[in-house]
Amino acid sequence: MRKKISFAGPWITQKEVDYVTDATLNGFYETYDLYAKKLEKTVADYLGVKYALATHCCTLALHLSATVLDLGKEDEVIVTDFSWVATAYAIAYTGAKCVFVDIDPDTWCIDPQAIEKAITPKTKAIMLVHTFGHPAQMDEIMAIAHKYGLYVIEDAAPAMGAEFKGQKVGTFGDIGCFSFHGAKLTVSGEGGIFVTNNEEMYEKAKLLASMGRTDSQAVFWSDMLGYQYTIANLTAALALAQVERIEELMGKKRQIFNWYYERLKNVSGIKIIKEKEGCKSNYCYPSILLEDSISASRDVVLQKLKELNIHCRPGFPQMSRFPVLEQRFPNPVAKKVWERGISLASAANLVEEDIDFVCKNLIELIK
Repeated sequence: MRKKISFAGPWITQKEVDYVTDATLNGFYETYDLYAKKLEKTVADYLGVKYALATHCCTLALHLSATVLDLGKEDEVIVTDFSWVATAYAIAYTGAKCVFVDIDPDTWCIDPQAIEKAITPKTKAIMLVHTFGHPAQMDEIMAIAHKYGLYVIEDAAPAMGAEFKGQKVGTFGDIGCFSFHGAKLTVSGEGGIFVTNNEEMYEKAKLLASMGRTDSQAVFWSDMLGYQYTIANLTAALALAQVERIEELMGKKRQIFNWYYERLKNVSGIKIIKEKEGCKSNYCYPSILLEDSISASRDVVLQKLKELNIHCRPGFPQMSRFPVLEQRFPNPVAKKVWERGISLASAANLVEEDIDFVCKNLIELIK
């Protein structure tokens, strides 16, 4: 069988091996958190923020964000209806209600107009996602937030390195969160990071992430309900090496997107999701929409590609349809992307011939 053309996967070099080896041999005792601290400083410096807190995964960074903002059962948070469900569950863990709104058909990020229409007296925050590495419209979103006095959490899980009008995403709102999951641009297997310019939010998050331990009355004393959310030093070593190579990694993803774009841009019925003017996407997951003129079933297309060892991914289902959540608005764009969206194979080990093979077969299957 032809080699597996994977949906996602990392690019590992000797740098990663060296850092992880050093952390394995020397990352204990007095240096137990050396790589974790280096990772936090490197990410903060790269993004241009004051504070960074590395976590076991991005979901936990998102939960810390919701908890730091004191979200509770009387609060509503406006959330995109197109994302991996961790985006919504991080809010739901606090008891706050997710109000799901529709997405921009050109970027699959949250639609600013839909945000404003969903605001009620109970609205306390906006949780947006920089979908698949595409920047959301942060100028419009922040203007709405300021107008109504709302907090903003940026779920930038797949978007390390992406920019909106020259500014790194994850740095516009009150808090930004990134992922180092194995399918992301910069990987550590699992891992995440919470970033902010607000010292009070950072200090609270740091305390919560370490079981609320203060030692104020005795060793191991805890003054609040906390969590064990901190990253492992060994995991941080791999993430650090990847973050130090981020421009190289992003360059590879953008090259893969360009290979796809050149082959698919003139194919009738395929809409390619690409960066808007003034934005820089990291193209973590190059994606397309099968428009109505294509009669082929999206799911059949994906299955036929898989039989050729080409592994692509369908669009996310609407979170508002999940049993434990609630739908307030129909969100037709999110519904269409769920049913007709495809994220194309874009693992870092792919070469131009692989993309050519994917495109030739995709075009044949949608005829």
